[in-house]
Amino acid sequence: MTAARPRSDRLKAAYRSAEAVRGESERETEILRHLPLVHSVVERVCSHLPSSVDRDDLFHAGVIGLIDALGRFDASRDNAFSTYAVLRIRGQIIDELRARDWVPRGARERAREYQRAVNDLNAKLGRLPDDRELAARLKVSEADLPAREHEAQLAVQVSLDAPAGEDGSIGDGVAAPANGDTDPARHIEDEDRRAVLLRVLTTLSEQERRVVKLYYFENLLMKEIAGLLGVTESRICQIHGRILAVLRQRLGGDGAFL
Repeated sequence: MTAARPRSDRLKAAYRSAEAVRGESERETEILRHLPLVHSVVERVCSHLPSSVDRDDLFHAGVIGLIDALGRFDASRDNAFSTYAVLRIRGQIIDELRARDWVPRGARERAREYQRAVNDLNAKLGRLPDDRELAARLKVSEADLPAREHEAQLAVQVSLDAPAGEDGSIGDGVAAPANGDTDPARHIEDEDRRAVLLRVLTTLSEQERRVVKLYYFENLLMKEIAGLLGVTESRICQIHGRILAVLRQRLGGDGAFL
């Protein structure tokens, strides 16, 4: 595994890539103005991670991603800056987590087993499996299933080959093509992904579809969605994990799909 560059070097590289942002004062103003966006992304990523993960380190990585986004953003082809910046910020945060390689090999193997189980049952049943069905397929008790699912989701979040999108989510694969994008291959690929997503959504229950809508399109946290739907946060995490397992397989197999 290639060693991560020292933080100072990565920060300098990010600043160099942001030279297109005119003037030091303008650049600093833009960075400060978008720091709440970095805080928001860190909170969303950390909602899937153990409390032992240092949020300050992730915030620093997110700032590097923000600086990179400011330097690379092209209004003529990209979506709104906030949409673009979120991808860069989250991608940098996930890179920071990967560099630490904190997910044990056994957890990765169990995550793959979990994804295979969800997908096999989804294909057989035409819907997401319930707790009893998934526990039986994994050969664990229903009482042990939440812990098994949580471990699998952590592994997928940062290190199961390459995660969905830049952060293990589906958000960047369902956005509409950027205005002015004239690349027909990219447009067809985006359309194909949205078609797959729509097919998967038709197999979900009303509650499951609401989880997708609230998390990816309204940017609510898991605990906020739980409050709205009147269930526990762990239940929302379970639903999200099963949906994501299906989408990973449908949109790109065991590797990255976005």
